[in-house]
Amino acid sequence: MIFIHKLYTLLRNKVSKTSLKNLIKCGVGTQIHFSTKISYKKKVSIGDYVYIGPKCNFIGRGGLLIGDHVIIAPETTILTSLHRYREADMVPYDNVELLKPVVIEKCVWIGIRAIIMPGVTIGEGSIVGAGAVVTKSCPPGSILGGNPAHIIGSRDMEDYRKCIKKNMYYFMNKQIHNVEKVEVCQID
Repeated sequence: MIFIHKLYTLLRNKVSKTSLKNLIKCGVGTQIHFSTKISYKKKVSIGDYVYIGPKCNFIGRGGLLIGDHVIIAPETTILTSLHRYREADMVPYDNVELLKPVVIEKCVWIGIRAIIMPGVTIGEGSIVGAGAVVTKSCPPGSILGGNPAHIIGSRDMEDYRKCIKKNMYYFMNKQIHNVEKVEVCQID
């Protein structure tokens, strides 16, 4: 059983590394689950210590930039192009594709099954809630939720900057220090 698990892990890692070859950049310490699909890799750049969970789908045709220390939960979709339906020659849309790059700035956390639409910039340190559909850009430190997503709160940017100053990045520290223990606390 141990042999089968080791063989599976070896093959999974080989497939994952092979599928990332054509990215503009894939940073140090970055981990992308093998079941994630990235199309138009030559237009996708991923920073250092990024974690991308299982079954994500990124269509990078319009350009996709993911900053350092970003965590993207499973089944997230990022779109960088859309069909033209306004002033179109046909219905429901024509054969013109509108390309709009997506930028996810550093230290962003995107929750499970979020959808990021074309042309969006998610500001540094922002949090996108589970299932949110982000149709508009947001400033740094935003907490987004809903469909369409809207700002439902803001991070404490003073605490955020303290963590940055001390190099307290979750995924990087987890890799470097092999942190497996999760601290659980009761919130009233």
